[in-house]
Amino acid sequence: MSTEVKMVYAEVETKLNEMQQVTEALNPKAEPPITGNVLDVVTKFTTLAENVENLLTNYQQLLMKNIQSTENSVRFMRESDEQISKAIDTTCSAPTKVSQ
Repeated sequence: MSTEVKMVYAEVETKLNEMQQVTEALNPKAEPPITGNVLDVVTKFTTLAENVENLLTNYQQLLMKNIQSTENSVRFMRESDEQISKAIDTTCSAPTKVSQ
């Protein structure tokens, strides 16, 4: 089993951007309540619509936070990879003392 983690940053960033655009396009607003009608069903429907709106709004906010967190993690991994790469390059290209 390999413990290597491979990440194609461009692909991950593209998918995160797509997710963000779709999330921002989500319109969780319910239709305005039916007015002038006193039926119990209409009242229950209005309550249900408000609950769905709240649920979708909370979902949208949570999804945006998750996207931001993932973007931060990807950025951290990229920066770490670059630092490790520079350290390896510096170590490998440093002159070595040859003893005779």
